[in-house]
Amino acid sequence: MNTSAGEKARWRVEGVVEASAERVAEALLDIRPGQAGVDGNALVLAAGDHGREGDAVTVEGGPDKFVARWGGSGEDYLELSVDRAARTVTVQTWFGGTYAVEPAGGASRVVLAVHNLVPNSGRLGRKVAELGVESRLERVLTAVLAAVAERVGAPAPAPARTTAV
Repeated sequence: MNTSAGEKARWRVEGVVEASAERVAEALLDIRPGQAGVDGNALVLAAGDHGREGDAVTVEGGPDKFVARWGGSGEDYLELSVDRAARTVTVQTWFGGTYAVEPAGGASRVVLAVHNLVPNSGRLGRKVAELGVESRLERVLTAVLAAVAERVGAPAPAPARTTAV
């Protein structure tokens, strides 16, 4: 996985779900083999960009490292790594980053820390990907927050916001 998670995040997006960190982490970290979105499986994929692409996303592997495939050939894929003790999910898709759940009083803060964009695409590809990246990451996390809130029976959350890194 090429998330460069050991490096400092370049972008940080966060939002709040009005439910305990335990409940939010349980929903966010619910990743298992099968189709994303079914019975809450892999909400980070089903609610994020890949859920809107129209193709079913199938998750393989486990219990902590997964590959998710979509498209007719199955050649299109991304990688996920789950750390249940740390309450994190690391993804490598068009961005490499980590979703983390933190207690925030009686609610939960969900943070998406992004370390890289379109790895292996060259400098020009990365520069193009950076155009409007904050708003795109905010849309991705807002969709994930809404899916998690629905899954745990919490009120609809406010939109995610980019914060200083």
